[in-house]
Amino acid sequence: MLTEHLQAHMGLLIFLLATLSAIGFRTSSLYHPNVVMTLLFTNLAQKVYRPKAPNRYQWLSGSLAFILPMLTILLILAALGYLSFYPQWLGGLVLFFCLDIQHERRAKRIAILLKQQQKAAARQLLGAMVNRDVEKLSLMGICKACLDSLALRGMRHFYLVMVFYLIGGPLLALSYKLMLLCDHAWRSKMRPDTAFIKPLQLSLAILEWLPVRLFVLMMALTQNLGKTLHYLKHYGQFYRPASSGWILALFAASLNTQLAGPRFYQQQRFDNMRIGSDRPPEPESISLMLKLLATMRWFFLCALCLCWLTINILTH
Repeated sequence: MLTEHLQAHMGLLIFLLATLSAIGFRTSSLYHPNVVMTLLFTNLAQKVYRPKAPNRYQWLSGSLAFILPMLTILLILAALGYLSFYPQWLGGLVLFFCLDIQHERRAKRIAILLKQQQKAAARQLLGAMVNRDVEKLSLMGICKACLDSLALRGMRHFYLVMVFYLIGGPLLALSYKLMLLCDHAWRSKMRPDTAFIKPLQLSLAILEWLPVRLFVLMMALTQNLGKTLHYLKHYGQFYRPASSGWILALFAASLNTQLAGPRFYQQQRFDNMRIGSDRPPEPESISLMLKLLATMRWFFLCALCLCWLTINILTH
């Protein structure tokens, strides 16, 4: 009887084990697959990207530069899954490596450094989290950049990866994760408005469109729904990219602080609207953000488990 129950809920057990392991265990960057993939996409862009080439060439080369490596990796994984005796456990291992909350540890350290007035060290640590220029950021700028990164990376590298895993299994989750790694690697070497990166950004926008909006509305029900809807109406829908605007609107309303705004990439200013009319962020806002992310994470996991068990009970 116990064996039958375990078999019936094996998918849920593997999902929870992979998720809790990703939260609780810190894997070294020396052998983490994310580092290898980031280096691969970075080196590929350096070989293929031609800044002075026509836009059509950049669109084509940019499309092939992320599609071909991604398809190769997915085909290898699909073959391993086909040959594996335990394909579900292989999928759980893929989910474990795709989930990422390492940025939260860096953000916690940044908050401590800022409280100790060590802005230079905080900027250096922030540079490993974001692709924007950080050398001239003020105290408020460091806090805002850190909060923006926590919100966007937390949503995409944790929640959306889980959503895509539940919708389409490990292959879809890995596809999305590879696209995120590719986007981060390329934006560290080129401006975000180059034609080379546009196909990748468009693909991500299409994938994220519905999950981001549903997740933001669901989490807004547990936070500050009225203020979130107000921010979405006046800020989020006009922000570019739109999915990022929705995410930042949720956290700006929940933290009662201002997020987003102009930023510099490759020594060039890119204007974007500020989200929120509250006070500017401060070091304590980073600590509050980390607590909020932890609370949302456990609520989301409990809600998923409850839905999973309810569906299994109703279908058996």
